Amino acid sequence: MECFGDSSDEDEGGELAIKRDESCGVLSFHPNTEASLLTHVRNSLKTAISSSSSSLGSVENKLQRSSDVLRAVDAFCMSRAWMMHIGPEKGEILLEAMQDAMNAKMARSSLEPNIPFVAVELGTYCGYASIFMGRTFCEAKPSSTLDCHLFTTEINRAYAEIATEMIQLSGMEEFVSVHQISYDGHDTNIVDVVGDAIGKRDNSQKMIDFLFIDHDKDAYKSDLCKLEAAGMICHGTKVDADNVLFAGIDDYLKYVRQRKEEGIVETRTVPCTVEYSGGNNVQQGGGFEDGVGE
Repeated sequence: MECFGDSSDEDEGGELAIKRDESCGVLSFHPNTEASLLTHVRNSLKTAISSSSSSLGSVENKLQRSSDVLRAVDAFCMSRAWMMHIGPEKGEILLEAMQDAMNAKMARSSLEPNIPFVAVELGTYCGYASIFMGRTFCEAKPSSTLDCHLFTTEINRAYAEIATEMIQLSGMEEFVSVHQISYDGHDTNIVDVVGDAIGKRDNSQKMIDFLFIDHDKDAYKSDLCKLEAAGMICHGTKVDADNVLFAGIDDYLKYVRQRKEEGIVETRTVPCTVEYSGGNNVQQGGGFEDGVGE
């Protein structure tokens, strides 16, 4: 289990430089920012709303389009308004962890084609991390024996709709599907939604191979435990969790560390900085300290 702790906008080191107003800095939230982001991405791509991956053709074109989408999001978050996407630095940590899970699945499986690889994301938001992960599946498809798919869940309907279009614009809808969850006043239906989504795609597998947790910080531990109790988190599942240090998600960290002491899991916290906070070296005054939990 792991814990996370536009060219004119780049500085001399190739990193995007912060140009946004101070009122739009880290942890500043403003109405309709997500809708403004979607408009920005559409305009950046200079494409119609109805575009889909069918017009992109090759794997290379889809990878280029998805890269353009992610870059447009990064530019918006550095120049217009901070947003709670995972961002490029932690995105690389996430991809390394997921690639490890894919390699482990291939090592455990036979060489038969189309072995299911099930990834689940709790907290789609606008689809940034979903696109990041979808790109890995897209790139691996021509040579991999795995049939990879990401089931991403979101409780906010407006966010889910924005994420669905962002994923379509990026050409990743073959590899990523967005699933709406709901809250009845007592609990969410996260287990039912995830289980039904996986079952409809492939009845041969119930287990989650890779889980990325990045939703309600108060629900990290409880939702992990629910998925464990449902038999979806098993030996071989790899779990990554964002913001475990910055958000102080102590109950989650205590739980996974206890499971490590029991010899059930391996866990570590990967140091990093909060997305779009201005640099990747906290000691030198760059950004806000965070960690990704693995």
